[in-house]
Amino acid sequence: MTILFGWNRFRLKSFTFQELNLPELEQFPNATFQVAQSYFHLFYIPVFPMGKRYDLVMDKQLYHVPPSLMKMAEPEQIKVRGKWYSWSLPILILLIMLSVKISHTVSQNRAHADAMELAQYDLKFFNDPMEGDHIWFSNGADLKFDVEVFVAGEEKITLFVNLMEQLDELALRNARNGKARVDADSMQILINQRNELLETSVYKDSLYQEHPYQPIYRKVLLFGLENYPIDYKFVEMSVKEYKALKESLGDGDTKKAKKIKIPAFHEITKQALFVQPD
Repeated sequence: MTILFGWNRFRLKSFTFQELNLPELEQFPNATFQVAQSYFHLFYIPVFPMGKRYDLVMDKQLYHVPPSLMKMAEPEQIKVRGKWYSWSLPILILLIMLSVKISHTVSQNRAHADAMELAQYDLKFFNDPMEGDHIWFSNGADLKFDVEVFVAGEEKITLFVNLMEQLDELALRNARNGKARVDADSMQILINQRNELLETSVYKDSLYQEHPYQPIYRKVLLFGLENYPIDYKFVEMSVKEYKALKESLGDGDTKKAKKIKIPAFHEITKQALFVQPD
């Protein structure tokens, strides 16, 4: 790409000889005294000013001001302030940088507000348990399972713990280690085919009607009807322990999410877990 740069000028102000109390010159009849701003440009955009230029203009032609005439002109009379747009390119760059900064700040503030709103919603989630509520638990590494509120009593909460992902991981690990009758790729295909039952099984509509607010339970029942292996547990905990699950959540501002011990899950895992409402 060719870089276009150079020097140019634009008119600041013109004076008649009478306005400057200068004698008319025979060789320049009806000429005007012009003050122009010289500037350096890049791609024709002014970058910075390079001083003033004084010319005589006659018939749209520019001529140098004779030194003798220049000496007769009062400096204060021909003193003209330069224009801000002689710095157009630096100003444009600063405006772009400022707009990017403002846009970034606005985006950060919006993201922060959204995070705060979501955090407050998540905190309230555990205050009012309802059947069908869905929660994810994870140790942040290799352990992850989802849970559904199966029964929301006044004193106890019964959770339906879906452990099928762990069963899938075990099956894949056995396939990779040669402990299964199929290889890992074939095992993954079988798992994918099983998961497609959520959309294709003849039992889908009837199970939805029977259990409209319990998607995980519907899935496990569906797999059972299709003779696929399933792994799940029912776990009971007090309402107090259930509400304490929100201690894992951050507040969207100063407090970050943390792992917490969940006594009711000790039969499943004794690891501390992250909690995330779905």
